[in-house]
Amino acid sequence: MLLQSLLIATALSVAAFASPAPTSKLFSRASTPNVRGVDNGFFYVWWTDGGGNATYVNGPSGSYSVEWANSQGDFYGGKGWSPASSTRIANYEGTYEPTGTSYLGLYGFNKSPYGDYHVLESYGPFNPAEYYPIKGKITCDGSTYDVIDAIRIPPGLDPITHSIFSVRNPKLPNGQVSGSIDLACHLKGWASVGLNVEISPDYQIIATEGYFSSGYSNITVS
Repeated sequence: MLLQSLLIATALSVAAFASPAPTSKLFSRASTPNVRGVDNGFFYVWWTDGGGNATYVNGPSGSYSVEWANSQGDFYGGKGWSPASSTRIANYEGTYEPTGTSYLGLYGFNKSPYGDYHVLESYGPFNPAEYYPIKGKITCDGSTYDVIDAIRIPPGLDPITHSIFSVRNPKLPNGQVSGSIDLACHLKGWASVGLNVEISPDYQIIATEGYFSSGYSNITVS
């Protein structure tokens, strides 16, 4: 949903998820398209629009893997924390090998402005900072990020949504990845370019996202 919305206008704002997690740790798009729960002390989410071929697996502790092949739709999944925290320092490491449109980074929802936020560490060929005006550049954890506000104005009475992005530039090369995301630094940086973001307490995850692509991701968060 996120990547599809961005390619048309924005983001992942109001997905509804099934509540209790099934007993199996293997979730395929065909059988359980929307799921959230707790695994080994970490909150996890798996969402899909129902198209294509992708599989999410919860691993030990904070680890998870996603494998997708010729996906004909949009998905995201990952592990993290609920409730979310504006002072979260999210550590991640593992393997991220997309072929086509995909993101890896911290994801959560905004209370204000209504929508969601993303700190992208690595991605495929689609870089949203190349398609939306850059509000400014910030530095967090020794890396430079382009900041964008992808705004979607939906038809009808649905609310306007904002997807606030920090896009690491240059991105981490695909393959072996590791790093740390200090969300407080990004919130401060967004405010410095005129984007005052209040996050939702719902959840925040290190997410793997894909749209009409293939790839493999095996990530551990802490």
